[in-house]
Amino acid sequence: MSSNTNGKFFLKGKKAVSEIEQFEELIRKNPDDDRAYVRLAELYARAGRETKAIETYEKVAVIFERKGFLNKAKAVLKQALLLSPEHGKINVLLADYDKQSGLVKDAAMRYNTAVNYYVKNGNKIAAINILRKMLELYPGNINLTVKLANMLISEEMNHDAEKLLVPLAESLKNTDRVNEYVSVLKLLYTATGNDAEIGKTLVNFYLKKGSYSNALIVLQKLVVDNPDTIEFLEKLAFVFDKLGETQKLIAIYKQIAVVHSKHKNYGERDEMYRRILELDPNDREALFILNENAKLRDIISDKIKDTTGDLNREDSKDDLVIDIDPAAENAEVPQKISVRTAVKEARAFLTYKLFDKAVDKIKSAEGWEDSDDAYDVLIEANIEQGKVDEAGELLCSLIDLKLSEGRIAEARDLLGDAGEMLGKDDIRVAARRQLIDEQENDFINPESDAEGELFGGIPNLEHPEEGQADVQPDDGIENQEPAEKAEEAAYDESAEPPQDRLDELEFYITIEDFVSATQLLEELIETYPNSAFLKEIKAAIPANKGE
Repeated sequence: MSSNTNGKFFLKGKKAVSEIEQFEELIRKNPDDDRAYVRLAELYARAGRETKAIETYEKVAVIFERKGFLNKAKAVLKQALLLSPEHGKINVLLADYDKQSGLVKDAAMRYNTAVNYYVKNGNKIAAINILRKMLELYPGNINLTVKLANMLISEEMNHDAEKLLVPLAESLKNTDRVNEYVSVLKLLYTATGNDAEIGKTLVNFYLKKGSYSNALIVLQKLVVDNPDTIEFLEKLAFVFDKLGETQKLIAIYKQIAVVHSKHKNYGERDEMYRRILELDPNDREALFILNENAKLRDIISDKIKDTTGDLNREDSKDDLVIDIDPAAENAEVPQKISVRTAVKEARAFLTYKLFDKAVDKIKSAEGWEDSDDAYDVLIEANIEQGKVDEAGELLCSLIDLKLSEGRIAEARDLLGDAGEMLGKDDIRVAARRQLIDEQENDFINPESDAEGELFGGIPNLEHPEEGQADVQPDDGIENQEPAEKAEEAAYDESAEPPQDRLDELEFYITIEDFVSATQLLEELIETYPNSAFLKEIKAAIPANKGE
C-alpha cells in the first residue's frame, strides 16, 4: 500500500478508499485486531470525530483486558479521557480497572468524576449505581452513605435509603459525633415516612442544643400525624414558650385540654386551662370550663356596656339619620342555601375555629329556626366564644322547637343543660320547665285504670300488620324540595381535598401560624381549584397574626 498526495489509498483491484475505511474493513475481517482498533481510534480523533474515537478506545480496552493486558487497557482509556476528561462511562471503566490493580484512591477519584457527570446530565440512577461502587471501596463512610441516601430519597427509593441509614445511625448513636448522627436521623426520618420514634429522638437532640426553630419544624409534622399524643403537644408547647409565641402556646394548651377531655382526665384538663388563665386571665373558654361564670359574665357585660356607651355618645350628638340608597332597591337579593348545606359548611368552619363565619352561614339559610342541627352549631359557636348567655338563649329556643314537635323527653334533657348554663333559677329556664310539665300532663291517658300511666296507644311499627304496607324511614332525602335536591346533587366531594390535608391546615390555623396556613392553602387551591370550601377559608384567614 502506498499513499498519494490526496491522502487516498489504493487496494489492489479496488476503488480508492480513505485510511479510516481501510482500518474499518480490517476490523470487520478480524474483530480482535487490537492494533487496528488503536490506529482507527487515532484516525477518528484526528478527523474530529471524538464520539467515534472514544467508542473505539473503549472497545479496544475491553479486548486488551480480556487478553490479560490490563495496563494496555488502562492506557487506551486514558487516551479517551484526553478527548473528554469527565466522560462518565470511560471514567467508570478505568476506575474498575484501577480497583482491580489495587489503586483504590485513583478508582474513587474516577468514580466521583463519573457521579458528577451523570448527576449533571440528569441520570441519577447511573449516579446511584456508581456511588454503590464507591461504598464498596469505603464501607461505612458517612459522607458517601449520606450522599447516596439523599440521592435514593430524591428518586423515592426510600426503602433502599432506610437499609443504608439504619446501621449507620446505630453506629453513631452513642458516639460524640452528634452532628453526623443528627444528619443521619434527619434523612432516616424522611426515608421512613416521618417515623414518630425517630422524629422524637431528633426533637430531643434539637431541644438539648437549644435549636428551637429546628425542633419546631419536626414537631409540627409529628403533631399533624399524631394529633392526640400528649408528649408531642407538650414539647410543642415548650418550644412556643421558649420562642415567646404566647397565642400559639395558648392554642396548644387548648389542644392538650381537648385530648385530656377525650380520655376523661378532667383534672389534667383543668390544669391546662389554669395555665391558660395565667397567660390570659380573660380567656373566655378557660373561664367557662373552670366554671368562672361570674367573671365571664362580667367580661361580657363590660363589653356590652362599652358598646352601648359608644352608641349613646353617638346618639347624643345627632339624631339617627338613615340614608336610603335608591339603587339598593334593585340590588340583587342573595341566594338562600338549604339548611343541610349550611350546617355542613358551618361545622367545617367550627373545626377551624371560624365561629363568626359558622354563625353567618347558618343564618344565611332559609328556615334554620326549625332545624335542630342549626341550633347545635349556633350554640357551640357561642360557647366557644364564651358567649354563655347567648348560648343559653339559643338553647331555650331549641327547647321550644322540640316542644312544638312533641319531643318532650328531648326537651327535658336539654333543660338540664340550660340550667347549668343560665342557672336553675333563671326565669327562662323556669318558664320552659313549666311548659314541659304541662305537656307531659297532656300525654296522660285519661281512660287508663292506673292513675298517672303514660298513654300506651302508640302502634308498634317494627312488625306491621299483615297486609299493611311497610313504613319506610324518612331519611330526609326523598322528600327534599326540588331546589334543595339540585343543590345537594351539585355538591362535588371529589373537588374537595382529603381529610389529612385539611387536618394539617387546621393545625396551622389553630396555632395561628397564618403564614404556613396560607402557603398550604394556596397549594390546596391549586390542586383543588373547584373547592368552594377552600375559597371561603382563604377569605377568612388573615394574612398576618394581628389582623
